[in-house]
Amino acid sequence: MPTLADGALELLIALQTPSPKGYRGVPVLVWGEPGVGKSTFIESLSRPDYPVLTLIASLHDPTDFNGLPTLMDGKVRFAPPEWVEPFEQAKQGILFLDELTTAPPTVQAALLRLVLERKLGAYSLPSEVSIAAAANPPEIAASGWELSPPLANRFVHIRWQLPSEAYRAALEQGGFDPAPDLRVDRAQHAARLVYWRAVVAGFLKRSPQLQHTQPADGEYAFASPRTWDYAIALMASCDLLGYAPRADAPDRQTRPFVNLVRGALGDGAATPLLKYLRELRIPDPEAVLKGEVRIDTGLREDELMTLFGAMTALLLQALERNAPYTADYAVRYLEGALRVAQAGKPDAIYTLLRRLVREGKFHQLATRTPAIAERIRTLAQYYEGLAELLEKR
Repeated sequence: MPTLADGALELLIALQTPSPKGYRGVPVLVWGEPGVGKSTFIESLSRPDYPVLTLIASLHDPTDFNGLPTLMDGKVRFAPPEWVEPFEQAKQGILFLDELTTAPPTVQAALLRLVLERKLGAYSLPSEVSIAAAANPPEIAASGWELSPPLANRFVHIRWQLPSEAYRAALEQGGFDPAPDLRVDRAQHAARLVYWRAVVAGFLKRSPQLQHTQPADGEYAFASPRTWDYAIALMASCDLLGYAPRADAPDRQTRPFVNLVRGALGDGAATPLLKYLRELRIPDPEAVLKGEVRIDTGLREDELMTLFGAMTALLLQALERNAPYTADYAVRYLEGALRVAQAGKPDAIYTLLRRLVREGKFHQLATRTPAIAERIRTLAQYYEGLAELLEKR
């Protein structure tokens, strides 16, 4: 791994992460002192087919981000500004909003829709264009303005520092190491989202008050449903890239994961979530459905709920795709449910199991695979009404 500034790896991961709305990149805002290479690093990511367009927000009018009102065919339309042309040609790149804390409130308000929906009037940025921003703390920014909470909540916030050893290495070799070329495959990312959504659902079931928090003094990130979605997407990317917490993973290896979670949610929600993840003992849900791992019935009820939540989502995906392994998944799902019930913990997964049966998800499979119907009837000893629900379909 090349020598990078602190925060650079997190920035690269955020730029490559498929966003909850399907675009390339979760909007990321890099915070740091003047002169530590924030802008230089982001602009160095430019390539002939991958433009990085830098805009100093304070030098633009709100209309530059809303579109310019133009009379066409007797109707007022909002024409996109000229600066979108490089993205129209390349269909990818980075829109870089530099010196964001010098933007007055009217310009910040105009940026709200651009950052979240990537729209300027009726025009939409290409889906492979990512959005990044950089800022100095308002107290040291030239003519600085505080970042409004609605705009702050549209970004993941990254702390940027240039360690002395990184700067010395750059002096000795005549420049900084090139940024690593990180790629996040969309299909693999979508598959890992299933697991991390279930993990967050389990955590929020225990701590529902953390769905929405207020920013602490000195930080801009805070939890909301939007930033929980950001955090889930970023955790899935870190998982694919090898930065997710694991029992044998050193702290340095998991630092990007920790920083991105804190940058999305703020310390108020991130600290208890990270503690929850360190204590979580569930196996990979796909490995359970493939028969590679057996469910440990010694898991806590919230862990079982998280595990079966992920397994349910994977089973529904298989059903939707009519995958050839769907019946095998269903049998192992039901075998796991039976083990949990026999261990005296049926309540942990009752809602998920009953929903699958009530909605008829097992019905067609049961007609072709007798083992599925047999297991549901066995489960009916522990879950009242399951067999009847199956018969009604």
